[in-house]
Amino acid sequence: MNLKTLKATFKRNLTIHIRAYPKDFFISSVIGSIYTALSAYFIYYLLFNGSVNASFSSFSGTSDYMSYVILGNCMYLYVVRTCLNVSRSLITEKREGTLESLMLAPFKRVQYFVGNMFEQTITTTCEMIITVLVAMPFGLSFGGINVLSAMLAFLVSLFAYFSLSLILASIMLYFNDTYISQNTLFALLFLVCGVTFPVQYLPQSLQIISKIIPVTASIDLVRNSVISGAGIMQQGKDFIEVIALSLMYCLVGFKLLKKVEIIALEKINM
Repeated sequence: MNLKTLKATFKRNLTIHIRAYPKDFFISSVIGSIYTALSAYFIYYLLFNGSVNASFSSFSGTSDYMSYVILGNCMYLYVVRTCLNVSRSLITEKREGTLESLMLAPFKRVQYFVGNMFEQTITTTCEMIITVLVAMPFGLSFGGINVLSAMLAFLVSLFAYFSLSLILASIMLYFNDTYISQNTLFALLFLVCGVTFPVQYLPQSLQIISKIIPVTASIDLVRNSVISGAGIMQQGKDFIEVIALSLMYCLVGFKLLKKVEIIALEKINM
């Protein structure tokens, strides 16, 4: 199989990441990790007096608030890092003046975006290791983890975030904007996808929105696998749901991108 586009994209992005800003993202990740762990710790022990009510345990399936919140924020970091960098790839090419050259080259879209995703996953995982090490003294527990289920949940989650990034890439490229579109999406995801609290606390209308976004179920899969030790078969329906939603987002995203690329090229030559 010819994977030249994937390898070249991965190598280029990794080189840029290492040479251009290796310390900035590392330091911001460490600071963010400490903030996440400390805020969850203070909320749990100072505001909640070290306990959660029955509704939280019923909705989330666990009374381990610290692990629940920290894992949610860890997966949200993957959402932000992967969606942000994968979705910005084409608009970055446009701003750097290389979009036309890219389109004229033997450009394989799937490999190009997978290469971006692969590079971002590796760099984010390095940051995540720091996050986990910082969070463990504050109550993050892996005592009940189902390793196989957790690994599959993580891979399925990455596919979900990749699919979502394609939709965001189309929006960014069409409107020639990154700041408003990305921050609006991330704020929405943080609110409705159960990052820090069960979605059952949301109004019914927002719960409906949360169910059609694969991020919600993907975070639940990881939590259930790590905290409760739920197996693959136990979560079979949820796995199928996330994969089906992600496939739909992926197909729609690639179709939109093909149309938006033409519009973007036309705007360049106007």
